[in-house]
Amino acid sequence: MGGRFSSIVWRIVTLVGASATFTAIVVWLGTRQGVSPAYTLPFAITATVLVAWAIAHATVEPLRQATRAARSMAQGDYSVRVEYLTRDEVGQLAHAFNRMAQDLAEVDRLHRELVANLSHELRTPVAALRSRLENMADGVEEPTPENLEAAVVQAERLTEMLGYLLDLSRVESGTAGLEPTEIAVADLLDESLELVRLASEKRGAKIHFSSRIDPADQTFIGDRTRLRQVLTNLLDNATRHAPPDTTVTVEATRVRQSLRIDVIDAGPGVAAEDRERIFGRFQRGDGAAAVGGGSGIGLAIARWAVSLHGGTIRVVDSDVGARFRIMLPLAGLGRERRGAIRDQGPN
Repeated sequence: MGGRFSSIVWRIVTLVGASATFTAIVVWLGTRQGVSPAYTLPFAITATVLVAWAIAHATVEPLRQATRAARSMAQGDYSVRVEYLTRDEVGQLAHAFNRMAQDLAEVDRLHRELVANLSHELRTPVAALRSRLENMADGVEEPTPENLEAAVVQAERLTEMLGYLLDLSRVESGTAGLEPTEIAVADLLDESLELVRLASEKRGAKIHFSSRIDPADQTFIGDRTRLRQVLTNLLDNATRHAPPDTTVTVEATRVRQSLRIDVIDAGPGVAAEDRERIFGRFQRGDGAAAVGGGSGIGLAIARWAVSLHGGTIRVVDSDVGARFRIMLPLAGLGRERRGAIRDQGPN
């Protein structure tokens, strides 16, 4: 802000004071020159009104622009902006309006991308599942366990996508449901690793897994299902980007009053400029499409789930590959936070 003297109130006060002073000076000078106030007073008032009109016009013009821009935005045009030169309340309003227009344009762009990406992401498993079932129905392929298993895999992929979209809708609506319990870190890591190991074997990926926990008996309070979803997503991403016959490692370490979980792979890593972007909805790193793809939703859901626990998730520097780091408070969600989150649940 530009301080109180840039306020529109002070501008009005200054204008009134200057107008009164100008009128008095004109009348006084006219009197000294022998000119009657009947002539000088109308002149002073007219000059004051013209100056006031010019200032008022400059003050109100951004509001008129905002009105026109709002009408354009109502018709779907978010490119309009309001020009302003002052830093008073009207200028601040114009600035806030432009920020709103920019945010709405970004939301509109994301929604368009969501529809396009969603159509693309769902088309592949639907087409594969339909083709497989039609071939078996027409007798082109036998309903062997292998063919049925392939159909099940595509159905599971669809189920995963729909689950992600349900979580995404909860992210956008601000609703969430957590069921906090005491979790043994070792059990959580073992469950997540087993799920990802089975999935990678189905894909034929030759990836090794390892885990390290310090201390081995560490426990904390959290939602087991949500955190397992986070870990399996990170581990699955790691297996898709890691070269064959390399190891994906998950490390859990207590750091003061926090639990640090690192998921490390030997893949190409994540470029510094992409480390924040990949946590956006339907965002991927440069190598994602070439190594098996992914929905582009998982990391956004992971950040959402971790933030519900009061933690953070980010990409940190690593000598080789990518290292995703989760920080969770060991103090747990707390009585008030758990109750509030449960109250916000969708049921």
